[in-house]
Amino acid sequence: MKKGNSIVGGLILLIAGIGLLWWNEGNNVKNIQSVKEGLENYADIKCEKVDQKFDGKLVATNGELKTEGIAIDYEFDIRTESPVLYRKVEMYQWKEECEDNDNCTYTKVWSEDVIDSSNFIKEGHGNPGTKTWESDTFINSRTLLGAFLLPDELIKKLPMDHRISDLKEITAAGHGLTVADNYFTNVKEGKPEIGNVRISFYDNNSKKVSVLAEQIDDSFKVYTTKSGKTFFNIYDGTYNGNDMFTMITKQNNFMKWLWRIVGTLICIGSISSLFNPLTLIMNKIPILGSIVNGATGLISFVLGLSISLIVIAIAWFRFRPLLSIILIIIVVALIIGLKMYLKNKPEAQPKEA
Repeated sequence: MKKGNSIVGGLILLIAGIGLLWWNEGNNVKNIQSVKEGLENYADIKCEKVDQKFDGKLVATNGELKTEGIAIDYEFDIRTESPVLYRKVEMYQWKEECEDNDNCTYTKVWSEDVIDSSNFIKEGHGNPGTKTWESDTFINSRTLLGAFLLPDELIKKLPMDHRISDLKEITAAGHGLTVADNYFTNVKEGKPEIGNVRISFYDNNSKKVSVLAEQIDDSFKVYTTKSGKTFFNIYDGTYNGNDMFTMITKQNNFMKWLWRIVGTLICIGSISSLFNPLTLIMNKIPILGSIVNGATGLISFVLGLSISLIVIAIAWFRFRPLLSIILIIIVVALIIGLKMYLKNKPEAQPKEA
């Protein structure tokens, strides 16, 4: 990689890492505020009867899931009494993976998305531009939770992990396909070729569900908090409101730490890439190369971590002053420690011949 490209790329990565950390901390504050608002304002209600006094309120309820219709994929004549039916269409395609726009490897994969091969580095790995059929979701005409009618957008959030196995050969033949391993497919003799498709179907077999949303007449809609976050949740199983808020909080905390780690690693990697021109030059000198690599690695880690902590501290300063002060103290300690390390590090002596 050229020197200029390395520096520009490093700066872009650094900005991206800082932006991700800043967004994550602001988003986390909104999540905390929203859960607090929700806990203070929601009501646990019974689903067997609609109580109009909760109209426009955030409610939590649970009960037995019932359907009074069927979900149908008319094109493939798949019918289920489940609340929702999902058609999954995959195509066999080439996938490209490259390192620094070079050293590319090509593998054949099943993918729901059409992989654009027009910009592949190497020729001879072309993919079809479209699929004959697309994945799709089909909703039951009437799905009830007690006396409440579940809206389509809430039904779509139900897990669709139950595989439908009753696929008819006559239906497959009408589309020029066959049935194999619970797929409608045009793969011949079990040997897929680029462009082949396979189609599978999934529905939901939940018996009891729990809902956290805003009550609107005899149904539910999205509840929006003051900070702009929403509650429109459905879970497989029986939970009260407090249980659902606990699950939401755990998910928020997981995503918070995931993005913190990702953002910090991006910052560390970006600092490291800024040193690439120097390390490439020093690597030509065996003794200096190992010393410079070790030093730049340490410096990249400390500076990247310090920048990340500073961003987090600034983002939280308005909402969590104590945490911000602690983070700033940690950053100062890291910087002082790095200075002391570099100051006290003995200079490498050239070996005698």
